[in-house]
Amino acid sequence: MDKDSSILRYYKPAKEWTEALPLGNGSLGAMVFGRTEYERIALNQDTLWSGYPRMETTPGSDVYFRKARQLALDGKLAEAQELIEKNCLNNWSEAYLPLGDLWLDMDVEGEITEYTRTLDLETALATVEYKAGGARMSREVFVSHPHRVLALRLSGEKEFSFTLRMTSPLRSMLITEPEMLLLEGECPSLEDLERQFSDQTYIYSEKPEERGVQFRAAACINLSSGTVDKPDSGAFRVRRTKEAVIFFACETSFNGYNRHPYLDGKEYRQACADNLRKAKALPYEELKEAHLKDYMPYYARVELDLGSANRGGISTDQRLLDYQQGISDPALPTLIFNYGRYLTIAGSREGSQPTNLQGIWNEQFNAPWHSNYTININTEMNYWPTLPCNLREMMEPLLTMVEEMVESGRKTARDHYGARGFTSHHNTDLWRKTSPVGTLHNPGCAVFAFWPMSSGWLCRHLYDYYEYTGDIAYLREHGYPVMKEAAQFYLDLLVEDQDGYLICAPSTSPENSFTLPDGRRCSVSQTSTMTMGIIKELFGNCIQASEILGEDEAFRTELEEALPRLLPFKTGSQGQLLEWYEEMKETEVHHRHVSHLYALHPSHLISPRKTPELAEACRKTLEIRGDDGTGWSLGWKINFWARLGDGNHALRLIRRQLRLVGEGGVNYGAGGGTYSNLFDAHPPFQIDGNYGAASGIAEMLLQCEDGKLLLLPALPDEWRDGSVKGLLAKGNITVDLAWSEGKLTECHLHGAPATVSVLCQGREWEATVQP
Repeated sequence: MDKDSSILRYYKPAKEWTEALPLGNGSLGAMVFGRTEYERIALNQDTLWSGYPRMETTPGSDVYFRKARQLALDGKLAEAQELIEKNCLNNWSEAYLPLGDLWLDMDVEGEITEYTRTLDLETALATVEYKAGGARMSREVFVSHPHRVLALRLSGEKEFSFTLRMTSPLRSMLITEPEMLLLEGECPSLEDLERQFSDQTYIYSEKPEERGVQFRAAACINLSSGTVDKPDSGAFRVRRTKEAVIFFACETSFNGYNRHPYLDGKEYRQACADNLRKAKALPYEELKEAHLKDYMPYYARVELDLGSANRGGISTDQRLLDYQQGISDPALPTLIFNYGRYLTIAGSREGSQPTNLQGIWNEQFNAPWHSNYTININTEMNYWPTLPCNLREMMEPLLTMVEEMVESGRKTARDHYGARGFTSHHNTDLWRKTSPVGTLHNPGCAVFAFWPMSSGWLCRHLYDYYEYTGDIAYLREHGYPVMKEAAQFYLDLLVEDQDGYLICAPSTSPENSFTLPDGRRCSVSQTSTMTMGIIKELFGNCIQASEILGEDEAFRTELEEALPRLLPFKTGSQGQLLEWYEEMKETEVHHRHVSHLYALHPSHLISPRKTPELAEACRKTLEIRGDDGTGWSLGWKINFWARLGDGNHALRLIRRQLRLVGEGGVNYGAGGGTYSNLFDAHPPFQIDGNYGAASGIAEMLLQCEDGKLLLLPALPDEWRDGSVKGLLAKGNITVDLAWSEGKLTECHLHGAPATVSVLCQGREWEATVQP
């Protein structure tokens, strides 16, 4: 079998981090370089963040917010923005940090030939094979979720020797025990705001109340033959073996978002040692079998076949280059779709933290944007494919995080806005920060910092989870109570505009600005289209949830009275959907954010079937914005075009996203693409584009709208023949489809017995869901 849609293959070791191959179990992440003389495995653990719980707000901000609101309503937008930036912001979020590196210094003899390294998405196994002086050497690596360890098996036709060592950029010390190599350390406790974005951004406090997350990382070895020298200088020296199995584990003192990691941390040293000892006591094949039994059923839930040109033997980076030259490779979009599913399973498991800007993989001590949770699009995008790709278990970390944000979000709502309920802004972190990030007196930062809308957006994931799974107990006990508090916040912020409509004022559109008539750049408007779209959707979902649960009639009535009074969507002079309260001069016509199309996707407030005129306005907006953009922006545009039913244009964006990009630092003005390991290039690396592309492909094949299933709603001409099995539709319906010559030939729906309306290629019928 060619496996060109399920294997990443390369014929040289990774030089850059974005060439290495990612492994993970939700908590422990690893990047395998596959080098021959000195192997590097870059490591992460999902709770290694700077800081500790603080729940910071800016008391008195609500007074200035109300003043800014009146200024905005009076049309004094620049003055409103200045007031907000001087009085209503707070400190930056904390940062996700790298654990360090596991090194193998290999004694290589002879010329290296026949080199290959692979990542098999079906098994989550990374392999490295080559000949050294004519003798075959091989490595196999995986990260086990059941056993919470990384396992690495080295084997050779001839005896080999190597040295095992560990390093970390965090404050730490190496300890050698007879059977274990230990790395004991801690995360920095505070950010030094005076030296922000320098090489000395973080500081370590000696005060117990300011100490950060503590950790232990440990490695040990099983040998089939040979010897291990007495540990010395923080390393193990292995001599003359034909097989060695290395185990690595890491545990931390993190004990919850609201518990101090030093004063009230959990036990982690013994837990780390126990994980290693349990793994070491098992035969390697038994450990591997447990890993496969855990991982493979998740991955196997969905199967996509768009055809094959039998290019699986060609290196993945060469396939990317060839694809841009027009060489047929129908399995390459399937590969990026499968990769998104793989990264979901590897990066987000029950009990882990949600995937952040880089999933769980980050090598930089000062990562771009702190590698945090950017919740004005990026974190949400990470979870777009999760439910459609039938991975409901992987939603748990996000759902839990949203619930955990409520406590801090209530304080932010009260102190910053004088409102009920809870809110959050454009960043959060391990400690569930909800206040607006950005230092006070920082001109221009309202463009990203002043945006209390993420709580509403995140709530759509809670309701999505109910709609896809039908889990009414979850809705009653978890989803609806959080949704209600978010809706209460927005109800308190609503105010009448000059025409008597209710608006949320003032407001921004994430990270974009406009030009005022006097030439000044501004980002604060009376309201914005995205703001109103989020509120409309949240109110509608709360109304539905209240009806389903048969409770909260008084609150439901309050929402029902407000909903029709919310400001309608508007179109502009070019037929485009307006982004702001009024038509304003674009500062960047081709800006990467197209957030005002939220109502088209991920929401269903606008669609070609329900609101054709507004859908056409969305199309015009996309044409004006253009097809280029950063990696995640391209991912979102794939979904937009799928919702508009234009599969050919969606495929054009997929092709654009699959442009090979070399490592070049932060340069998101250059347009996005894909690194050779298929990580999304913002650039730099952000994982959201991977998830956005996977979601877009799923949207091209299946959509759910108002209780109906839309089959093949955006099938490109190039995908004339194909099949997909296992996609999940709302109502907990599993969908299997096949098509030939662009026409649907098979449709099988599985789930609780029911009848559902199906639309496909201009035809509508009632289909039976089979158990």
